[in-house]
Amino acid sequence: MSGVFKGNTTPNPKAILEGMTLLASGRAEGLQRFGNSIEHFLAALAPGLAMCLVGLLTVPLQKDPALGFIRVELSFCTLLALPVISHFFAKKWGREELWLRYATAGSWCEWITVLVSAIAMSLGTMLFSSVAGTPGFAMAIVMSSDVYGIWLGIFVAKIGLRLSWPRAALLYGTTFCFALICYGLASLLPPHYNFINDLLQPVITAQTASSSAT
Repeated sequence: MSGVFKGNTTPNPKAILEGMTLLASGRAEGLQRFGNSIEHFLAALAPGLAMCLVGLLTVPLQKDPALGFIRVELSFCTLLALPVISHFFAKKWGREELWLRYATAGSWCEWITVLVSAIAMSLGTMLFSSVAGTPGFAMAIVMSSDVYGIWLGIFVAKIGLRLSWPRAALLYGTTFCFALICYGLASLLPPHYNFINDLLQPVITAQTASSSAT
């Protein structure tokens, strides 16, 4: 197929989208759409790094700059958690030669969960408008998206580093727990960042838009 990665070329947006779509549907061949070079890996990190930079530049303009800075810190930490932690395990298990392609694919696939969550929020609000305003509905959408994201992360780790399911679950589970610890500490320590509100904010926005439309 034309979208399959061949050689050390520059990142191909079409191949990346094909790879993300295939992996999102559980098809292992999607991994081959991603490159295996530093350039491809940095391209995968670029969108997240750009968002962190924009967030950092806008911190002084926010109502609470301290919380704004914490959001940027958390985003940066979680962005780098997957490549850093996975490199440790890849080296430990003798999979270091496979790591670069996996880290590239895994970093791109983190955006799939965001997209799935946004689609689920929009469709859920439209299809189940009678319960869309309840807290339980919002939490169900978030939890369902997170469960899918965990499955996808484990699946990509399994095929990307050629691991067993238990090892893939350990690798991605460690990454997920690291993110939870970071956010948990941010909520416990001053100025007490309430990340749950930010997680539910897209649902609240969708609910408001739906209510306005009706």
